[in-house]
Amino acid sequence: MKKKTFLVIMCGLILSLLIAFSAQAGKLSGKQVLIGGIYSVSGICNEFALAAKIGADIAIEEINEAGGIGGVPIKVVEYDVNCKGAPAIPIINKLVKQDKVLFVNGPCQSSVVEVIYPKLNRLKTVLCSFCSSKPGIASTSKYGFRNTLTSDKQLEPAIIKWKERYNIKTAVVLYNSEDAVSTVEGKILMPMLFKKHGIELLKMYSFQTNTFDFKPFMTKIKALNPDGIGMGTCHEHGARMAIEARKQGIEAPFISGACNSSAAFLELAGDASKGYYGSTAAWIQGNPDPRMVNFLAKFIKRSPGGKIPPYSAPRSYDNIYILKKIMEEEGVTNKPGDLQEDRDKIQRGWAKLKDYNGISGITSIDENGDGIGGVVTLVEKDGKYISE
Repeated sequence: MKKKTFLVIMCGLILSLLIAFSAQAGKLSGKQVLIGGIYSVSGICNEFALAAKIGADIAIEEINEAGGIGGVPIKVVEYDVNCKGAPAIPIINKLVKQDKVLFVNGPCQSSVVEVIYPKLNRLKTVLCSFCSSKPGIASTSKYGFRNTLTSDKQLEPAIIKWKERYNIKTAVVLYNSEDAVSTVEGKILMPMLFKKHGIELLKMYSFQTNTFDFKPFMTKIKALNPDGIGMGTCHEHGARMAIEARKQGIEAPFISGACNSSAAFLELAGDASKGYYGSTAAWIQGNPDPRMVNFLAKFIKRSPGGKIPPYSAPRSYDNIYILKKIMEEEGVTNKPGDLQEDRDKIQRGWAKLKDYNGISGITSIDENGDGIGGVVTLVEKDGKYISE
């Protein structure tokens, strides 16, 4: 009887110790989980970057209100690089070496990402972009990831549906030669995908970022009388193109990639956007998922003018929750002496991410460090986007 009593007591003590150890293991060290953010809230990509910052802020506040990561609140150190690559180099060095962040959320623009990512093997800290979509960038470093889809993955489904709806047989392309992703989409991907799907490319035109007058381009395009027009651009130029085309009586429908497929394009282009097809990495407006409905309500309260965000916002939001998941699963300690080991754990967690169910959709990371899954084709209808 005494032996049985002793065994029961010992088992109880062991169980208590295991519970205590588990609780201690789930608790991170320190007063804060310090992460970095690169959000170009000024410059030509500011709409995507500002939306991403708001998306991350919402996630951080939700997590902190729920107890933080392992009981420790998140704090973010943020910088603006003005959508330019050169200022990004000293900023990333400062975040890693001086601020000593565990992880960096961002940046957005591919022309900035492709400058930073080759430096990451030396800095050994994970950066995860929420909207860079130029193919091939993330593969330059094992510490560089992109929780988004490259342009080729986004564009092809949209082109197939665009062709079927409008019976597109001929097309022209007009693209921004000074923007990395616009050049890839307009100069490389659209011609390749048009050829693959039996669309004859009549002509390609390029313009520069400081171009405001598209009348000469549209005069030439009108003479060619294409069935459709491909735009490699972001929404400001895209809206100007669409408005000028309709002024000249060009009725050919437009198609473009994610940078142009924001709610701002519809707002700026107005009636000129009728029938527009675009690609994106997250369905936002009209998405019935309660998580997206809740996120959108919170976002609109913070957004200047109450604007609907581009896909960078939910992708950035997901980035923060994915980081939380990785830190908890990989056993990050948040101890100053474990900083590099913790950064490496975060790298391993991102590299093996699979089937994460975020508000942007189901996402995995492929062997190149890029996101796969969650692609959506958007179509303009009555001044809003619907998913097709």
